[in-house]
Amino acid sequence: MNSPTSSALPPYAVPGIQPLRVNEEGRHVEYRGHQLIRTPLVAAVFARVPETFLPLTEGEPLSREELCAALDVSSRDGLAWIVGLGDAVKSMVDSGGDFVDDDLIEEALAAQPDVVEVYHVDREVFDVVLARFLRADEMFARWLDAITAAHREFARRLGVELPY
Repeated sequence: MNSPTSSALPPYAVPGIQPLRVNEEGRHVEYRGHQLIRTPLVAAVFARVPETFLPLTEGEPLSREELCAALDVSSRDGLAWIVGLGDAVKSMVDSGGDFVDDDLIEEALAAQPDVVEVYHVDREVFDVVLARFLRADEMFARWLDAITAAHREFARRLGVELPY
């Protein structure tokens, strides 16, 4: 994958932030969350999530910075998004239905504005189809919000009282 200049990037790329990956046609862009923390939309969500996320199964606590670094978003058109999470996040959300029957992440994504369809592709990957075009920072803000909501609901279902 090459790195086109910012002016050659599609409109769903974030102005001034070079994507982590761009395909050869310059259409499919991918960002890790830590790249987008300073954008206004992500910063607003980032400011209201817990500073540290406690593990609900095995694992270590995650700072919100570490959480963002473990989440990614990618798209080739700004309407259909692939959102992913790293292994470190699995201790704070049930990504595979191992602990609760409902897909809490899928439900949290489906509850976000403008979501038409969500499909859980793999334990760490979700396809999200939107009713309207979003930029990568807008989609990431929704992804971070959904992960936080899924974490809180997972804790509630496990009977774990979170201090945040």
